Amino acid sequence: MTTTQTKPSALDALKGLAKKAAPPSSAIAAQVNDPAIAGAKRDKNTVKLGFDPTIAQTAERAANLKEALERAEAEFKVDQAQMRDYGIGKRGLYNDTFKCEVTTVCVPYLVDVPGGVQETKYVQVICSSKYSVNKDIILGNREAFGGSFDRLFKVETTKSLKPNAEELIRGVFAEIGLQGEDLEGAIAQLFETTEKVSVAEGFERESKTLPAEVRVILDQSVTKAQPALKFP
Repeated sequence: MTTTQTKPSALDALKGLAKKAAPPSSAIAAQVNDPAIAGAKRDKNTVKLGFDPTIAQTAERAANLKEALERAEAEFKVDQAQMRDYGIGKRGLYNDTFKCEVTTVCVPYLVDVPGGVQETKYVQVICSSKYSVNKDIILGNREAFGGSFDRLFKVETTKSLKPNAEELIRGVFAEIGLQGEDLEGAIAQLFETTEKVSVAEGFERESKTLPAEVRVILDQSVTKAQPALKFP
C-alpha cells in the first residue's frame, strides 16, 4: 500500500513562520512587567516611555534644578553688571582721592552666623589693566596724541618672511651687487612688516590728561577688559 504525502498549504507555512518568529514568552513577560516599556508610545523615531515611579522623582528634581540654574544665571548677570559698575566707580574715586592706582576693591556685606552675630564678608571686584586696541585707528591718529603717544601706547614692529620668500631670495642672489635704494627695495620684497599696539603702563593716568577731542579717539579704539568678581 502506497502512502501519499500531503503538501503543506500556504496557510500552514505561514503559521510555521509565525511560530519561529515569536519571541520567548519569558522575554515578553519581562517587557510587559517594565512600566517604562509597557506604557511606551512611539512617534516616528522618538519613544515616550511609560511612567516609572523608580525614576520619576529624579526626573522631576533634575528638571526643577535646571530651571533654577537658568533663572539664577539670568539674575546673576544683572547683579554682576551692577557690581562691576560699582567697583569701577569706587576704584576710580579712591585712586583720584588718594593719588594711587589700586586695581581691586572689596565690597563688604553681612551674613548671619551661629550665635546671633553677623560676619562681614567681601566680594572682590578685580579691575583688570588689560585693554584691546584698534591698531588702525590709533596709528592713523598718531599725530593727534602728540607727546602723549609714547606714554599711552607701546608699538612693537616685527618682520617676517613672505610666503614666496624663497623665490624672491633666489632672485636677489642672482642679482648680487645691488646697492642703495635698489638693495632696500629688494629687502622690502623679502619681509612683511607688522605692528602690534598695546597700552603702556601709565595709560589710565595719562589718558585723563588728554583734551576731550583726543579722548574721543580712545573711546572708539581702546576697550578695557571687564572686571572680574571673586567671592569668598
